[in-house]
Amino acid sequence: MDITQNSVSGESRGRPRSNEVHRSILDATLSLLAEHGVEKLSIEMIAQRAGVGKSSIYRRWNNKEALIVEALEQIKPEFKASAEGDLNEVLYELARNFAQQMNTPLGKQMLSLLISTISGSSQISESFWENHSLPKTKEISSIIAQHRSKERLSDKVNVDLVSDLLIGFVMYQLLFKPPSTGLDASLKQGIELVVNGMREPN
Repeated sequence: MDITQNSVSGESRGRPRSNEVHRSILDATLSLLAEHGVEKLSIEMIAQRAGVGKSSIYRRWNNKEALIVEALEQIKPEFKASAEGDLNEVLYELARNFAQQMNTPLGKQMLSLLISTISGSSQISESFWENHSLPKTKEISSIIAQHRSKERLSDKVNVDLVSDLLIGFVMYQLLFKPPSTGLDASLKQGIELVVNGMREPN
């Protein structure tokens, strides 16, 4: 099934309220996902919540999956990555920036919704992986690779796997541990363990 979004450029030019309708559909999709989950969600429910006809939705998206993928893009967490500094500092700043965005009641709700929706549909999971998760993983991997020589990282290190571990580690800290456990210290210690584990033995 194709879940590629249809072009709406012509419609946007011809209808001044098109952006408002587009936004209301995405907002309705997110709120209904939180209430009912991906399996029970339907185009009819979204149209009713957004106050639009089903035709307004199908003009913009080929199917429910395409709509959900774009809606999830609105709440995806951002990893602000930079290669400047030593690797411990770079990875810590990346993790800290991400945690600051998500370490709020609303941020954690957004992460939970993102995870539950992706896990509920293989089509949505594959699309989100290709368009968001994989590029971010590759971005972090590139930063680690740039430090390979300077930090004496082993040639055997799989930088993509390390990137996955780092993202999973930060998500675990945010979603499964209570706020009183000292997030900042845990991030520093965890990243130091990962970086030390990548180095060539003396």
